Amino acid sequence: MDRLTHRLSFSLLAALAIIAGCVTVNVYFPAAQVEKTAEKIVDEVYQEKKEPPPQEPTEKPRSLNEGERIRGIVRFARFGPAPAFAEEATTVSNAAIRGLKEQIGQRHQELLPFYQQGQVGITRDGFLEVRGTRGLGLPQVAAMKRLVEADNAARRQLYEEVAKALNLKPDQVSQVRKIFAKQWREKAQAGWAVQADDGQWGRK
Repeated sequence: MDRLTHRLSFSLLAALAIIAGCVTVNVYFPAAQVEKTAEKIVDEVYQEKKEPPPQEPTEKPRSLNEGERIRGIVRFARFGPAPAFAEEATTVSNAAIRGLKEQIGQRHQELLPFYQQGQVGITRDGFLEVRGTRGLGLPQVAAMKRLVEADNAARRQLYEEVAKALNLKPDQVSQVRKIFAKQWREKAQAGWAVQADDGQWGRK
């Protein structure tokens, strides 16, 4: 009887081990937060969305009386800060990310002529690629290649910093890069060279 019980226990443990080995562990990935972050950064680099200038008030604001002040304090205590701050929670940023975004944004202005002439394109991996040098002199070609190399280094670091800020695993950086690549290409201007997901190149 003891021998039979031992055999059954061993078989049960073996079955559980097989089942455990077949279970796929789903690793959490904050796709929505990464997408919002990528959209915000790409917009600022491309300067597609600019904040409207503040409008002058049409009439002098009324001063709050004591009762209004008290009601405001009570309202804040009950409901917390205004909903305008909710959007900030959907994105991620820190000093490193902001610094890299500024670098890419400044370099973008120098790259614009090469984008517009199709000499630099945006790859499906979220990087830049030299597509041609026709019509450029040797100094221009050298300058273009330096810009592309520096921008790709900053982009690579940007994707890693975003992943790090979200406490993602190293193997999840590729997912961050893929989301950024989609934003870089979708928000590119008409006429720019972009690479499709299947590897084919075309103009927007």
